[in-house]
This record gives sequence, structure tokens and C-alpha cells, in this order.
Amino acid sequence: MNRTRLVGYFRKYWRSEVGLLGTVMDALLFPGEILYSACRRMRRSAYEKNVMRSYSLEVPVVSVGNIAVGGTGKTPFSRWVFERLLKMGFVPGLVSGDLAQDEHELHEIWNTDGIFIIHKTKKKGADLAIERGANFVVVDDGFQHFRLKRDVDVVMVAAEHLRFVRCFPRGCLREPFYALTRADMVIVSRKTCNRSTAQKMVEKVEKYISSEKIGQVHFKFASWTDIAGNKVDAPCGRNLIVTSIAEPEEMITMVKSLTTDEPEALIYTDHYEFKRSDIEHIKNNSKGSNIIITEKDAIKLRAFTTILDNVFVLELDMKWENGEQRMIELLKKQERQVQ
Repeated sequence: MNRTRLVGYFRKYWRSEVGLLGTVMDALLFPGEILYSACRRMRRSAYEKNVMRSYSLEVPVVSVGNIAVGGTGKTPFSRWVFERLLKMGFVPGLVSGDLAQDEHELHEIWNTDGIFIIHKTKKKGADLAIERGANFVVVDDGFQHFRLKRDVDVVMVAAEHLRFVRCFPRGCLREPFYALTRADMVIVSRKTCNRSTAQKMVEKVEKYISSEKIGQVHFKFASWTDIAGNKVDAPCGRNLIVTSIAEPEEMITMVKSLTTDEPEALIYTDHYEFKRSDIEHIKNNSKGSNIIITEKDAIKLRAFTTILDNVFVLELDMKWENGEQRMIELLKKQERQVQ
């Protein structure tokens, strides 16, 4: 079994879609979950007791993280934070991990003159951002990164994860929900679920953090573009979804709601590096169908535009449903550190 199929199987297992075999896997992976959670607690405790050192910066730091393995909307929300800071007069620098090359390139497209750093160490990445002139650091995926102290911890929680309660490897959670007590703001995001489901997630989060610290956003369909970013009409006819995002199930559901065709899908692992042989495979499987991808996928597939045609990029827009002013106030409180 290759890595793509293995990851796909685990996604189904986490969603309780593998039947009786899931019960067997529960028993086999239970010790792994206990060990994983214990290691997480020990590491966090080591920083809290100063056994391992945390570093402060001379500028404010806001982290946009999560407690799950992807699929919560960190990247577009980090974009909102970055652009809000620009409007407030800051010079923000956004730091991403070394595995987030595609997200890093997306940020460079969204804000071409911005300061964006990709580095395996968040602390060193933040230092580089400051050297380039940043007076406010935004850390993408920093909630579990205790080496760098933050002034504001924002945690994204997907409403689609309402049923998920178990930690890796038995579930998609990096940390249990009680970790939200460390957050300054929790943003409940939704893509394909309704507001009723999102409200149930809000109620679940309220067990760990006060309601005034909870916001809600909706990532909804914005437009179709070609792979160069030009607006185009909606795809007609047969559709083939090609994607390498953390939770392709949500994209498939969204495409179904936007088109009249039941789409087929070629799913690759998150951050997958497409090779020419993959592109030939996609071309052979498309058989004249529209190829539908995300903005993130477009970053890597632009190199193969001479081979792939009829490509449609699904663009999303983030809309606040609750808590925007609270989030803005949190950022404004950091102004005094810059003045």
C-alpha cells in the first residue's frame, strides 16, 4: 500500500467508515494514542517548568494554529490576520514551517510585497522576519510550538470535526479539546456543514473557553478561475477532482453542490510533490473531463500547463459570522508594544 492510499485509509478510519476493521484498529492503536498523548504532555510540561527554554521577541507575536491534523482553514485565516495588520499600520511578517512551501507561495501571491518566511524553526524564521523589517510576527501553525512565546494564540476548529474526539493515531486530533483552555481566541470554521452543526461545535468549545473568546467563519465558494488566476465560467460536463489537500472530502462535497455532475477524484497526500508521471496519469484519467483543483494545488500544477488543459481552480472566500470585532481588538491591544 503506497503512502497516498494509506493516508486515505486513515482518513476513512478517523471518520468511522471502515466497518468492523475499525474496531480491530481501535484496539491495536490505543497504546499508540496513549504514548503519543503522554509525549505531548511531557513536552508541554517541560516548557511550562522551564526545563526547555521558550524565547520572547521584541515585537508582538500572534499564532494561528489548530488541535487537528489540517483541514481547519489556518492558511486563509492567517491571510486575514496579515491583511488586517497591514490595515492597522503594522509591518507584519508571516512565518511558515518548512513543509508548508505551497501555503508560503500562496501568501506571496495574495500579498506580493509582504514579508513571508519559510523555515523549519519558527523562532529563527521570526528572527529573519524582524531582520527584514517586520514589527509584528504571524506564525502559521504555531499552537504546539512552545519554543516561541506568543502574545495572542488563535486556534482554528473545524465544525466538520464535531464527532472527532480521539488523538493521533486513533483520531485526527493533535491534542484533546481541553487544550483550547490555552487559547486567547478559538475560531470555529465551516466549509460544507450548516450553521446548526457549527453551533453544536461552538457549544462543545464553550466547555473549555468562554463564549466571548469564540468566533465563527465560513469558507464559501467565491469564483472559478483558470490556472493562471483569470476568472472563468463554471465548468460544464464531466469533472475530475485532483487535489493534495489535508481533507479532500470537504472539497468533493463542495464541488458536488456547485456542479450538476457526480465528480470523480484523484487524491494525493497533503503537500504532495507532483511528478511528470503523475501528470500523465491525471491526463489519462481525465479523458476530456474538466480538471478541478484548489488554489493550493494550482501552485504546484502550474508547472505542467502545457500538458494539462481544461483546468478549473475553485477559489474560496472567508466570511465572518461572529467574533470579528473581538479578534480585531485582540490585535489592537498589541499596538503598545510597537509604539
